[in-house]
Amino acid sequence: MEAAKDTLGPMMNAVNWFLVALATTFLGLRVYCKLGRHRGLWWDDHILIFAWACLVVAVGFITSSISLGFTSPTGPKTPEAALRLQIHGGVQNVFFGLATVMSKTSFGVTLLRVTERRLKMVVLFLTVTMNLAVFLYIIFTFFKCEPKIYSWIKGPGCWSTERYIHYGIFAGAYSAFVDFSFAIIPWFLIMNLQMKTREKFGVAIAMSCGIIAGVTAIMRCVYLPNLLLGTFSTQGTTLVIWYVAESSVTIIAASIPVLRALIKEISSSIDRYNRSTGNKSGMKSQSRATPRGLHHSNIVTTVTGSRRDRDDPHGDASSDKSILEAGRAPGKLEPGRIMQTQEIRLSYHDRSDNESEQGYEMEYMGRKSS
Repeated sequence: MEAAKDTLGPMMNAVNWFLVALATTFLGLRVYCKLGRHRGLWWDDHILIFAWACLVVAVGFITSSISLGFTSPTGPKTPEAALRLQIHGGVQNVFFGLATVMSKTSFGVTLLRVTERRLKMVVLFLTVTMNLAVFLYIIFTFFKCEPKIYSWIKGPGCWSTERYIHYGIFAGAYSAFVDFSFAIIPWFLIMNLQMKTREKFGVAIAMSCGIIAGVTAIMRCVYLPNLLLGTFSTQGTTLVIWYVAESSVTIIAASIPVLRALIKEISSSIDRYNRSTGNKSGMKSQSRATPRGLHHSNIVTTVTGSRRDRDDPHGDASSDKSILEAGRAPGKLEPGRIMQTQEIRLSYHDRSDNESEQGYEMEYMGRKSS
């Protein structure tokens, strides 16, 4: 038993904090991209940061619960530890639920900014109903009768473990359904934009990473019935890991679309560096004089005119036509004619794929299609 305790506790801590660190990295890069481009943070960013904070608090309470005997098959060693485990269990369930629902709500708010009419109503309905289902699940957590150490309501009125699990599976399944729906909706939006096909698929796939969060929600539903088998501590360990995984993956998935622009910038910088180092010395000197991607084109036009007819009854009325008569061939100038030469210098840049997407943000996607 002691060996099982030593194995489950450190393993659970390592997995949980690794997932939190991964989510922190992606969220930090998302905030960096927004502030670095002077875009500022919007409601979806603040909601996602709040979800991350809830996740950190929940995992912190899990770590404390492990030290109190959460992963021990024999349970807490003292009554004081049992009371603290009850409090920790209630708090961590609340924050796990908030981390899950707020991270998904963040992406729902993002979609609300770029959708219109019926599609906006669908996103709003899914977001509201998902919040309702998860918040009820948080409340029902305190109605459990078993295990008694984590039960807040004693005697009549408390929920059996089976009843709690049934609603938990419903809430988790609906949460997964919302994840899959949010992953499909961007495809309807992006396919109508005026972008290259490759860019469309790249953006659509980046915005559909939430499907992975839906998979973790399904896995959580699969492991919920295991609470009826063995001790709650040993069976709850895997369930808690899937709770952390769902929230962390959702935060990561919500950050990936914003990070795509950063990845394109890095790729473009590496490409420019490789091209500059691979050129010959002569080409290097030329590239210093002319920026990469800048082209010049000279267009020369020559028009000639005929001698003015002194007997022209119209006088100067047709002088422009007679002096600059475009019907003559430019290479056959006759004596007495006037030749006018115009040289136009045209300069233009090549637009890279990165520059075409550099200003791309999910919240402005609707405007790009105009």
